[in-house]
Amino acid sequence: MTAMIDLARLRGDLPSATTHAYLNAGTFGPVPKPAADAMREHLEEAYIWGRIGARGYAAWDGLTARARTAFAGVAGCPEDEIALTHSTTDGCNTVIWALDWSPGDEVITTTDEHPGLTAPLDELALRQGVVIREVAPTREAIAAAIGERTRLVAISHVLWTDGAVLPVPEISADAHAAGARVLVDGAQGGGALPFRAADLGCDYYTYSGQKWLCGPSGTGALWVAPDALGELHTPWPWYLSRDRRSGPEPQEWTIARRLDAGAVTLTAFAGIAAALEWRATLGVEETCARAAALAGTLRGLLEEVDSVELETPAAPSTIVAFRVPGREPADVVTRCEELGVLVRQIPTHGLVRASVAFWNDERDLERLVDAVR
Repeated sequence: MTAMIDLARLRGDLPSATTHAYLNAGTFGPVPKPAADAMREHLEEAYIWGRIGARGYAAWDGLTARARTAFAGVAGCPEDEIALTHSTTDGCNTVIWALDWSPGDEVITTTDEHPGLTAPLDELALRQGVVIREVAPTREAIAAAIGERTRLVAISHVLWTDGAVLPVPEISADAHAAGARVLVDGAQGGGALPFRAADLGCDYYTYSGQKWLCGPSGTGALWVAPDALGELHTPWPWYLSRDRRSGPEPQEWTIARRLDAGAVTLTAFAGIAAALEWRATLGVEETCARAAALAGTLRGLLEEVDSVELETPAAPSTIVAFRVPGREPADVVTRCEELGVLVRQIPTHGLVRASVAFWNDERDLERLVDAVR
């Protein structure tokens, strides 16, 4: 663990975070210089030397392994428990379509989930006759909804709407007591909160590379608890869904890489590996703690603005959500961008959302408050 974050050096690696007050990591994080350099170098290598032959295949294996190792570091787990995906939604789909379902089976989810989770669940209901039950995003409501036909509880770690942190360990314990599995959408958790996947008690945890982890688009990971892997089919088999390099005949993987998504670009692997390695040098716990403290500061500043209605969840995260009465959220977001502040709207809830990250400083927060005023 590092003793102190060198903010000037950190921000020097993130030019887009100094061009604006960058408060939208919940959609895309800024790409750090090491990641941009790594992607350029990989493209140059492929351009000059080609992408096949011993050199090309070594790059393929090496970049895939680096990305898997780096994602495992985020979740605090062994590499064998990580499948590489294109996104958080990719991980949700992997679990949903890898399970066996019968008509009348139930999935419990909440009213505040992102379409990256609800869209696959809607399709599951349409195609398999599974009942999707939406309840309030509280432990009590979820526990009360779990019944004999409940096969899966599918929830967020951090709600994308107001930033509430759900009590995943307690919800997981309730679900397991009834024989149900737990899928966690970690899009707003991975890279924003320090965690060990196994300590959350869930069975599957899916998270993005392009948000709080500052990697390129098209990257993500799915953690699968070892005792839950055997229940999952391989939903989209491809060339490397089996081990084809250890012997004359392809062998079924007995680890989570059996669920890897096909054809993630190696350029993206180069970028996410470099981004996560860069983040690790800064200290994951230190950077998460800094972001949480800044989010608390922003809440305090916004509470002092008469024209703002602040959303205050019981368990807040690095997301700060608010309303400006009389103004449409889209208009507020547009006006903020004109003033050099990047936030986003949550149209389903009438909210403006600021995603406060470790690269922000107090001036970024003041610029947002001034823009809102």
